[in-house]
Amino acid sequence: MNVGAENIWLSCIVISGAMIVMIYGLNIVYKRIKSKNQGFGQNTIKAIAMILIVPTILILAVLSKLEPQTLAALIGAVAGYTLSYSSSDSGGNENEK
Repeated sequence: MNVGAENIWLSCIVISGAMIVMIYGLNIVYKRIKSKNQGFGQNTIKAIAMILIVPTILILAVLSKLEPQTLAALIGAVAGYTLSYSSSDSGGNENEK
């Protein structure tokens, strides 16, 4: 079997898996919001963004052969976004509480 054909099949499997993760993740978030009878809050938006961004980065890495530095920067940005904390009622400085 040709090496190029193996790469194409591997790319198709990775892309299909990423798409399944996106759809399944969005379905889980939707069911959770509906069961709790609540709207979209900050954490819900953050969860939806992660569900869509992480598989998209995986797809981009597979399809466009991203450089390791670029991939590291994207993953770092996603990690920073995920771990960031912002509160609208704290006034911007959490040490004043």
